[in-house]
Amino acid sequence: MTQKKIMEKLHTAFTEVEQTANLVPETYYFKRPLADKWSVAENVEHLFLAVKPLVGLFGKPEIMLANWGKSNRPSGSYDQVVATYLEKVGNVGVNAFITSPDNMTDSKQELIENLKAINNKLLVRVSLFTEQELDMYQVPHPLIGLLTCREFLYFTHYHTLRHCETIKKSLIPAFRQGEGGV
Repeated sequence: MTQKKIMEKLHTAFTEVEQTANLVPETYYFKRPLADKWSVAENVEHLFLAVKPLVGLFGKPEIMLANWGKSNRPSGSYDQVVATYLEKVGNVGVNAFITSPDNMTDSKQELIENLKAINNKLLVRVSLFTEQELDMYQVPHPLIGLLTCREFLYFTHYHTLRHCETIKKSLIPAFRQGEGGV
């Protein structure tokens, strides 16, 4: 997938999660649907925390080179990255502490605006990379290991959509209880 296509898909996914999260009434936004499931607010904060380090790294590719060197292999496909992630996702907890929401004090609107801002920063930073740089630079993913920047963007797209689906599922009980409507 080309850089342009990746950016389009990321923008679409980011917009979808922001719009979906915005549909949830504030009274339901911070409630967990089940004790072991994140609230919409926690999903939004998790996505923010997952993208934030990428923004820093994409802003300083020299850090990627210094810490992880150049990739010595071609980037895998979107489907390969997703399949590898899904094989490893059973090991939740390996990275949960890094991107788990904690002590959430922001309002619904602040959380959505923070997510939108960090997502936009990522898109700007990605736009400065060449096709070759997306395949050359690499960063570690806590579950998957070293990924090229292109592969990490594939993962980010899939991860965003995965959490968007979780948020959509959490809307159903809220709207059945008469707290809002689409």
